Amino acid sequence: MRVVLCTSAEPLYLPRYLQPIFEGHADTINQVFIVPFDAPPAEQLRSQAGMYGARAGIRMALRYGRSRGLDALPGQVARRVTGRYHSVPAVARAHGVPVERIPDVSDPTFVERMEDLAPDLLLSIVAGQRLPGPVLESANDAVNLHGSLLPKYRGRATAFWPLFYGDDRTGVTAHRMTERFDAGPILAQRAFPLDNADTVDTVYRKLAKVGASLVVELLAAYPELPAERLNETTPADYHGLPGPEERRLFYERGNAFL
Repeated sequence: MRVVLCTSAEPLYLPRYLQPIFEGHADTINQVFIVPFDAPPAEQLRSQAGMYGARAGIRMALRYGRSRGLDALPGQVARRVTGRYHSVPAVARAHGVPVERIPDVSDPTFVERMEDLAPDLLLSIVAGQRLPGPVLESANDAVNLHGSLLPKYRGRATAFWPLFYGDDRTGVTAHRMTERFDAGPILAQRAFPLDNADTVDTVYRKLAKVGASLVVELLAAYPELPAERLNETTPADYHGLPGPEERRLFYERGNAFL
């Protein structure tokens, strides 16, 4: 079995997400491609600032800096200190899987690369760009793991919106990929409850844990996949990053980011 994983370089939650997957199935993962978000860095920073605001934004920046610093330590030092990896490349390389950054997934060179790899399964876990049709067609199966119970909360900030709307649960969805974001047929879902103590941070951690468990199950059963069911979605299901007004309401309702 040949598996290709497309993901991003987010350092706080993705290494937690991917570590159990590599521990269980590194022998079947042939390649990791890091696909960065296509917005310019300055625009990404503005969007994150709009979501987190000054107080939580500073705390998140400190967490990012700490993760970068730990990842820069030699060898397995960070793993021995904290019990985990602090970057996606560190997780992949520790398990002998090559990792490469792909700035533009629509570049014909990358499309040709995928056609040459001809994976049985293309997995997407928080890839930063929409994977185009020719890339999806290079694999026998193309599956995305999304951090909500689709069709609710397609898009981004999937740990924020269930708390914002007062949901009592959320979860992870595995679905076939199409050229529309989070719109392909649903293969499997794993839900978990939310309570008043949850924050955006704790929900992201739970999404990583539950998502990893679901991926491990899917890889263990592959090439068998669960029966598809419709993902009946509307434009209203899509949510982007929250802005200052949503953040204000979020705090007024007693919610927290960290």
